Amino acid sequence: VGHTIAVHDGRRHVPIYITENMIGHKLGEFAPTRTYRGHLVEKKKKK
Repeated sequence: VGHTIAVHDGRRHVPIYITENMIGHKLGEFAPTRTYRGHLVEKKKKK
């Protein structure tokens, strides 16, 4: 508790700071593997 560990997410190492709430969980749960770019919004067509 109180340490920073680098966890690999498939592309790079993500620094994860360990807190009390993380005890009992696996480190991979805190390293997101996918980037969310939002839903694409279609542009309105001009008439």
